Amino acid sequence: MGLCIGMGQDGILLRWARWDGETLTSWDLNETMDRILVDVHSGLPGFLTVEHYGADLQLHALDGTVLAEEAPESADDEEPPCWNYGCGFVDAGTVIASTVESDEDPDRARHWLLDARTLKTRGTVVYPNGPVDSPVRPLGDGTWLTYDDSSETLNRWSEAAS
Repeated sequence: MGLCIGMGQDGILLRWARWDGETLTSWDLNETMDRILVDVHSGLPGFLTVEHYGADLQLHALDGTVLAEEAPESADDEEPPCWNYGCGFVDAGTVIASTVESDEDPDRARHWLLDARTLKTRGTVVYPNGPVDSPVRPLGDGTWLTYDDSSETLNRWSEAAS
């Protein structure tokens, strides 16, 4: 079990614990990272974190070792966007990450599909009715959620439907 406690200006506390049926063992990852725990997938032996200000997304082994890292891409010469905290595993092979909240131009904001083991960009999501300007919430079963403020609608997506 991972536990991430946001402490505002004082940073983030990140703890990891394991119950073996008899003993609870926990360890502190704060010495090695100032990162926000964003997701864990049962099919992978690791977890995802995003840097406090969204500069990069990292895949970690359970001991905290960094297995992969990716920064958001910029479509032009402007300052690169930042990852939002609402990112995670669509399934064991795919991560979805968002730059929606960090981009001032809603037409440039994107939901990115990344390889779950390397975090290399596979592409951006193209929605049937145009760009979606809300954060994403991946469900780990091959789908993710977005919320449409204008219609107050929660939408469930998959790669096949987007």
